[in-house]
Amino acid sequence: MSQVEAHLFHIDKVAIIGVGAVGATTAYAMLQAGSASEIVLVDLDRRRAEGEMMDLQHCLPFTEHAKLSVADLDEVEQCGLIIITAGAAQKPGESRLDLVQRNTRIYSGFFPLLSERNPDAAFMIVTNPVDVMTRVALKLSGLPARQVFGSGTVLDTARFRNLISQFFNILPRHVHTYVIGEHGDSEVLVWSRAMIGPFHISEYAEQRDLSLTPEVAERIEQDVRQAAYRIIERKGATHFAIGLATVRIAECLSLSQDSVLTLSRRMEGSYRLQNVCLSIPTLVSRHGAHTHFELDLSANERSALLRSAEIVDEVYQSLGLGD
Repeated sequence: MSQVEAHLFHIDKVAIIGVGAVGATTAYAMLQAGSASEIVLVDLDRRRAEGEMMDLQHCLPFTEHAKLSVADLDEVEQCGLIIITAGAAQKPGESRLDLVQRNTRIYSGFFPLLSERNPDAAFMIVTNPVDVMTRVALKLSGLPARQVFGSGTVLDTARFRNLISQFFNILPRHVHTYVIGEHGDSEVLVWSRAMIGPFHISEYAEQRDLSLTPEVAERIEQDVRQAAYRIIERKGATHFAIGLATVRIAECLSLSQDSVLTLSRRMEGSYRLQNVCLSIPTLVSRHGAHTHFELDLSANERSALLRSAEIVDEVYQSLGLGD
């Protein structure tokens, strides 16, 4: 049995590092879903973490029971899953990549200790820019890629599917396609592989006598790419959907069967890319984020993916951390 096969993740005990809007929403969603038997909240502002814990405890009569606690970073140990949402928030008009210097400094202050005390845990990076921060976490921890991965474009993919479902007035679960590459402005919407049920999206549109024009497709693309900016302009943060996306990933880590999710994971040869962290379809289970799949992309999509990788790699290299 290989080392990968032998090491199975057990996520009964989950720590959430950073209990701002995203971290607190993730804890709430996890409590509702019954995803863990113990949830540990960690925040630099301990009183805030205590307040969130107190509020969440009042949910217990209505949900699956779970043990809730607050801890300092040096008290976090024996966790099966550690979800990192800590970091500076994205400001109106600021790109996710603009955050990288600030959040790298924050990670440097705690990640080595956290990974040293939890060497067998899975680490899910949610902090933006998630692709760069996933690579930073890998560098700081020295852990394997199947163990340290980012939430990637799971949320972007959900947004894409939802907008297609709205256009065709069909349930989102019948829409199958992906957003790959950077979780950000250079992400690639894979129209060439978009399916509704057993039909390619163009075939489905023809059968329904609907016109999916280039203008409609462009509007959908912009709505996916601009979603976070528009929400942040109006309410200051996005947290509901990413909270649910994070819980979905966590639940997949508890299963013996594989799920296919577009997590941000270190590239190990797919599309001839190495080291850079990007989202492409990835198998996820109790073995971690363990296998990449190459999609048969159109020429334009492949070119856009390689450009996305180049952009993310340039930002990471600017940090001077090495490969």
